[in-house]
Amino acid sequence: MRKIIGVLSGKGGTGKTTTVVNLGLAMHKLGENVVIVDGDLRNPNIGIHLGSIESYMTLHDILDREISLLEALHIHETGLRFIPAHLSLNYLNTDASKLKNILKHFDCTVLLDAPSGLDKGALAVLEAADESLIVTTPHLPDLTGCLKTIELARNMDVLIKGIVLNNICGHKHEISKKEIEAVSNTEVIHSIPCDKNIAMSIAAKMPVVERLPFSPASIAFFELASKLTGREYKKPRFLAMRRIAHKVLPKSHSFKNTEKA
Repeated sequence: MRKIIGVLSGKGGTGKTTTVVNLGLAMHKLGENVVIVDGDLRNPNIGIHLGSIESYMTLHDILDREISLLEALHIHETGLRFIPAHLSLNYLNTDASKLKNILKHFDCTVLLDAPSGLDKGALAVLEAADESLIVTTPHLPDLTGCLKTIELARNMDVLIKGIVLNNICGHKHEISKKEIEAVSNTEVIHSIPCDKNIAMSIAAKMPVVERLPFSPASIAFFELASKLTGREYKKPRFLAMRRIAHKVLPKSHSFKNTEKA
């Protein structure tokens, strides 16, 4: 069954692409038929996260040259299928309005990474999407962008699955989940803790759910994938010992660890 999920944020720096890559791989590992697509045609990053920087065929080629989806479909070493976008400045003027017609040919779950902000690219993603996920952090500048994105999605009659609250460190100055839900009138579907292992995994060009599956963020991404797909996920036992064995960095000292191994 085809389902296009647009993943959006009102501004950059919220961890939206990191969420798309790791959520997509977590879904894949749970048995979901999923493809991730880099819909950010001006500042794409999915290829960078997956170590595929110089991709020969991309979403730009599908839009500009009308090649088939299969020609631009890449398979990561983890088995995750993805369609990247070109990094070159030569593709800045590609028209994203064809996204909806192109993606309708998929017969699976598609996670569509949107450009940050509310420009034509984000509008094209919302027009193509059946559902949307809004990614924000618990900080006021990101939340204001989140609220604008939610309003835009509602105006376009796109179902909002919920807010993914990213990079939670437990600081007193962070806006709480309850406050965000109250001001946005939208459920925070899941929270992702701040996790130093994410930066290490990005540098290694390998999603954290593959490189360090017992890290705090990885567990959260698998839980989110389970919520969205309905597929069972059981948190691994003896997490503390597994993390030591796999050299997982501890959480920030300011984050309250309430997990039970």
